[in-house]
Amino acid sequence: MTQLSIKVGDTHITIDAAARLTINPKHHEPVSLEAHRAAVAESMLAAGHRFTRVLGDGTYLQADSPRTDHVAVIDNTTGLMWSVESLGDPADEDDGITQEHCIERCRQLRLLGHDDWRLPTRAELAGLVDDTRHEPAIDTTAFPRVKARWHWTSTPAAWCSSAAWGVVFNGGGVLGYRRSSDGFALAVRRSGQ
Repeated sequence: MTQLSIKVGDTHITIDAAARLTINPKHHEPVSLEAHRAAVAESMLAAGHRFTRVLGDGTYLQADSPRTDHVAVIDNTTGLMWSVESLGDPADEDDGITQEHCIERCRQLRLLGHDDWRLPTRAELAGLVDDTRHEPAIDTTAFPRVKARWHWTSTPAAWCSSAAWGVVFNGGGVLGYRRSSDGFALAVRRSGQ
């Protein structure tokens, strides 16, 4: 039987991967995986950790783990799950693509068994900017593969129907550009759905 044990502060959680259940050590009763994930997020936030890193097999990393091979993070303050890699041109990931193509890349993303990924709103993406960092202006422990480049949002610009908002993770600026300009995407979805 494969199990994962996580200890955060005074909370100790055990996940049984085969049954997709967790056992509450205080009460010795099974709870759903979703309830377990909510408990992990709550304990991580209580311990002062904004992001929970998720490996490709769905395993959560402990906050002090030096690993950077995770594929997503859960923002414990918003309940959003983010991909951790800038999405650009599939033929050359160093090349940006239009906002329309970024929307499509997010829709096509299949990650951690989820197919409901989307392009974030302006407020969601701007909420990831870390003003204490530069090139990229984002938590690089949580987002190790985000380019210090332009990232599209789904929010249209009010002054022009052919423009939309984006975040430049070089310095953290939030600006509007023509939708035909080349940029990147960070896919997002609501965690726990």
